[in-house]
Amino acid sequence: MRRQNVHLMAQARHDPAAKLELGRRYLLGIEGLPRHIETGIEYLGHPSLKDGREAAFAISECLTLQEVVSHRQEAALVRAAHAGSAAAQFKLAIWLCLRHGQTQPCARWLEAASAGGHAIARRARAALGSGATSDDVLAFARSVAQSRDLEIDSVASLAAKALAEEPDLDRLSHCLRIALAVTPRLTTALASLVVKAVHLCERSGRQVQGLSPDQVEACLELIVTEDDHGAEYLLGRALCGIACGAVAPASLVSGGNLRKGSALLLRAADGGCHDAWMQLYRVHADHRCSVANPQMARFFLEKAAIQGDAEAQRRLGALILRSASDLKSSEHGIHWLYEASRQGDSHAARLLKSLVLPLEGDDDEADQAIEAIRHTDPWLAVRLRMSRDFGLTKLEALCVDPIDGRRAWGLVVGRNRFVEQNRVAAPRAVPALRPAALDNLQRAAAFFEQAQRDGDPFEGDWRRRSLRQRRAFDRHQIDEAMFFARVSSATLDSLRQGTKWALRTRPTLQLALAG
Repeated sequence: MRRQNVHLMAQARHDPAAKLELGRRYLLGIEGLPRHIETGIEYLGHPSLKDGREAAFAISECLTLQEVVSHRQEAALVRAAHAGSAAAQFKLAIWLCLRHGQTQPCARWLEAASAGGHAIARRARAALGSGATSDDVLAFARSVAQSRDLEIDSVASLAAKALAEEPDLDRLSHCLRIALAVTPRLTTALASLVVKAVHLCERSGRQVQGLSPDQVEACLELIVTEDDHGAEYLLGRALCGIACGAVAPASLVSGGNLRKGSALLLRAADGGCHDAWMQLYRVHADHRCSVANPQMARFFLEKAAIQGDAEAQRRLGALILRSASDLKSSEHGIHWLYEASRQGDSHAARLLKSLVLPLEGDDDEADQAIEAIRHTDPWLAVRLRMSRDFGLTKLEALCVDPIDGRRAWGLVVGRNRFVEQNRVAAPRAVPALRPAALDNLQRAAAFFEQAQRDGDPFEGDWRRRSLRQRRAFDRHQIDEAMFFARVSSATLDSLRQGTKWALRTRPTLQLALAG
């Protein structure tokens, strides 16, 4: 380090003028000192200089506009502009126009800088014109692109970055348009701001303004190379012709490409954008598309259902149940419909209800009857509770095993070992329509497990259970229709076979698959 700089540092401990000179040298990197903006600002920001015009002049004239903004020295820029610095007035005019959208104050500062002899400010004021339109501002930005006092593309990017945090979509789109127009080469930072603006438009239900589809597509393409799954999801949907909220695909890309779009959606889904699985299903399930593939569509639907998409769960459950030919398939279908219903899907709830046989009577009256029977025959009371919750026939209610039949979504009435006819004894799955039904089923299973551990043979076979039930109903004057569904074997069979059930519930099923 030069001797005079060492002497100046010692003098700066008590002399404001030395601090000012030392700060200026650090900002410019002259007189043997390295350029170090932070150190220069630290000297110039000393309380003895902080509010003086000399420090403000040094900061605003020694630093470019992007450096002033990056180091949060806008206040110094404003002080220097008011104190008469033409360079500060020129820089402040540009920042007010790009960052705050204030064209009238911008014009006044440009006029002040022009009066102070700033040649570029004079040219910029002429280009700005009235400043009433975005084209006026764009012409103004291009007129100052050759200025050595600033890099207009960097300044525009800084302004856009600040606006993206607020966010003000109109001003952000306007600023991005300027940045894209004056930048010599698209950068990742600028492209990421454009992608962020598109995300903001999607979330707020707004259209992308001021940016051409070619510009947006180029930005998306660049960010996709950075393994940004959100950009992949955006670009994939746009190329497949799928709207991104209120943002039309035509405003994001110049043309469609189903194969490329599907590949991007698959990458996005695999990277954690789980909504992409449902979009992939729609594309591959559409027979009109060139990439239509029923097998792949089913795979994507399953992936979406696993990730918790209620629509996917409802569609998958309906499709499985429609073609179910055995108990295992029925259970699988009911499982997905139940998951969708838990999320409030009304179509799934209606399909589940179609699998439960209706019973007569009022719930309060049924509860009173069960409590009356519980004192003399708790086993029968438990079975009546299950029958009321799941709409069972008399044969099913008196023979069902709640221990083996309980499921997370409801009850499986197993094959009846007391009946020889296959059609009557066949098992069936019954969903729970209310959370209370599952709670009661758990209590029933616990009750029967305890009875088994105690070796209690009280229930006996089917005939003995039926006899006790008739006597109890006669004693308490209970109507069987309150607890046992009265249906034909053909109706029961339609609940066990997917094709027959689909025919029986065709309107509801069509709504569930189309909704």
